Amino acid sequence: MAALLTCVNAFKQSLTGGAFEALAAATGDSLSIVSTGDPNTPAGWVEEVWAGNSAHKMEWDIFSPRFGDNQNGLRGEFMFNPTMSGADGVPQLTFPRTIDIPVWSADTLNVQVNGTASDNANVGFQIYYQNFQGSAQRLAPFSLVENAVRSGVSGNSRVLGIEVTVTPGTTGNYGTKVALNANDDRLQADYDYALLGFTCDQPVLAFGITGPDTGQYRIPMPGSWDARTTADWFLRQSRDRNQNRIPIINANNKAQTFLDGIDPANPGATKLALYLAQLPTKYAG
Repeated sequence: MAALLTCVNAFKQSLTGGAFEALAAATGDSLSIVSTGDPNTPAGWVEEVWAGNSAHKMEWDIFSPRFGDNQNGLRGEFMFNPTMSGADGVPQLTFPRTIDIPVWSADTLNVQVNGTASDNANVGFQIYYQNFQGSAQRLAPFSLVENAVRSGVSGNSRVLGIEVTVTPGTTGNYGTKVALNANDDRLQADYDYALLGFTCDQPVLAFGITGPDTGQYRIPMPGSWDARTTADWFLRQSRDRNQNRIPIINANNKAQTFLDGIDPANPGATKLALYLAQLPTKYAG
C-alpha cells in the first residue's frame, strides 16, 4: 500500500437559503472515506478546505458522527468581498495550513452550507491517505525537488511555465478535462518533472490534475486571488508537513495527464501556468 493525495468537491446550484442545506459530491467524487478495516486508526486526514459562493458570504460545515458532533462538526465561514472584481472572493482557503483533521474508515462525511437563496455554492477539501491499496501516485519530498531546481540539468536551468487553458463546468461541477500538452508541448521526452505550483489569470475555485503518475486520482490545486499562494502550492505543502506532497509527472505521460476545473459561478476559459521543474534523473519513489 502507498500514499494517496486526492480531493472531494461538493456543490449545490440555487440554494434555498436561510438554513444549512446539503451539498452533493461532484461527478466521480465520494463523501465516503475508504474502508481500511481498522476503525481505531485514522484512514486519512483532511488537510485543506476551500469554499466559494457565486454572490454572497456563507457558512459551511463538514461533519459526521466521528467528528465528535453530528450536527455541524467542522464549521467555518466564507467571506465574499464585493469590492473585488468579478465573483470574488472566490475562492478562499478556509483552513489552517498545518492542522490536519483525521477521518475514519468507512465513515461518510456530510458537507453543508448556509447561504443566500438562489446562490451557487461549492466546498472542497484535500484528503491524504497514508496507506491506500492500489495507489500508484508519484509524490516527492521538498528536499529532493529543491536540490534539483537549484542544480539545474546539464548546466541549464530547467524550470518551465507550461500554459494550459481549462474551462470549469457551467453548473458548479467539473468541466471537460484538457491534456497537459494541449496548448504548450515543451516537456522533454522521458524526463520526470516536479509540479511546484501554478498561477491562473482569473479567480477559479479549484483545478485538478489526473493521470498515470497520479494513479488516476485527482490531485487538487485550489485557486486563490494571491498568486504567491498557488505558485509554490506543492512545495509549501511538502515543506510544511515534512512529507512527500510534490507530484512527479513523466513527460511521456503528458498527453494522458489531464486538468479540469470547478467553480460555483461560470468563469469560462481560464489560463493556467504550471510551474514544472525537470529532474536530472528519474524519481524512484
